[in-house]
Amino acid sequence: MPASMTSRERLLAAIRHEEPDRVPIAPRIWAFLTEYYGGGSWEFELRAAEEFGYDLYLPIWGVLPSFVRPATSYELPPGVAVQQEIVEEGGAVTFRRRFCTPAGPLTDEVFIPPAGREYGISPTPVWREHMIKERADLQKLHYLLPELPRPKLALYREVERIVGERGIVELSFAPPLDHFLGDLRGLHQLMMDYYLERDFFDEMLAFFQDYSLRLLKAALEEGVRFVFGSWYYASLSAGWSPAMFAELFTPLIREHAALVHEYGGIYHIYDDGKMMRTLPEYVAAGADVVETLTPPPMGDVDLAQAKRLYGDKTCLKGYVDLLYVIKLGTEETIRQAVREAIAVAAPGGGFILGTSDSIRDGTPLANVRAYFEAAHEYGDYRHLPGRG
Repeated sequence: MPASMTSRERLLAAIRHEEPDRVPIAPRIWAFLTEYYGGGSWEFELRAAEEFGYDLYLPIWGVLPSFVRPATSYELPPGVAVQQEIVEEGGAVTFRRRFCTPAGPLTDEVFIPPAGREYGISPTPVWREHMIKERADLQKLHYLLPELPRPKLALYREVERIVGERGIVELSFAPPLDHFLGDLRGLHQLMMDYYLERDFFDEMLAFFQDYSLRLLKAALEEGVRFVFGSWYYASLSAGWSPAMFAELFTPLIREHAALVHEYGGIYHIYDDGKMMRTLPEYVAAGADVVETLTPPPMGDVDLAQAKRLYGDKTCLKGYVDLLYVIKLGTEETIRQAVREAIAVAAPGGGFILGTSDSIRDGTPLANVRAYFEAAHEYGDYRHLPGRG
């Protein structure tokens, strides 16, 4: 193994199941950075990578039509207009939206809780009224779906140039559920549709799978080779059963991974729920990197078993618990968790040390530093824990 590698070389070696100079360190950390620096975007990640000494594995978000999430302004195709009422009260904001398309209107209502300790630094929107209510709404949605956003692709290329050897920059793509159907129809309603309106369920899933693959293909033809796909709306923690996952989502994931591989790219899957029973599905579908591998009690991943069963088939990323270990634990429990993860998963390569989701706002700075210090101390491949 080389005496020293760049972050990009280190990450690529791990993905290829080679032993780099040290275990790559690539946690999700945007929530902590939003509080610590005042922002969690890629610019702040660059700053944090320098301060804490980690390897950037950086998704560029936003390859998602602007209408999906509420905003003060939207980039809408010709022939589509929006009427929007915004109500602010006690730090919370309610968006009541009406999109006017040539095929008729689409309406929804979205509540954004106030930011802060109770709801977190970036509160999750709550849909009080979902946009997709009937079959006819899919035809209306045709008018809202744009082609690949060129400004976002230009941003991806610029960030890739700036990051250079400091890491890997990915372009993020939303599959059919994240955040399309999961937000526009709602997961509870979708699960009811699966049993009560199966034809409609299948039609909606196919509609957004086709659209997400068209966006993905366009980006790959423009030269994108690193792709981040979030599938946490399909997680068992969201309520789907293992049998439903294998029936419904594995074939869709396989199509995404196959398309990325057709262009020589790397497909990185994100799921922050219980993964032990879906990990073999992700692997079988062709995922090159699988994240977050959340351990108990928040998740169910046995890292040693995951390494034994799948460590030669996919690159494992993540694992260290963000809440009970990093945020609420002691510096010693953090060091021990990092040491154990490296000892179990690093030998032979194919492991990127990360976290079970973003390190949260409110995490003591000393704990954050303890995580990175332990990763550097124990991650040297010449002296891995347990190697004697």
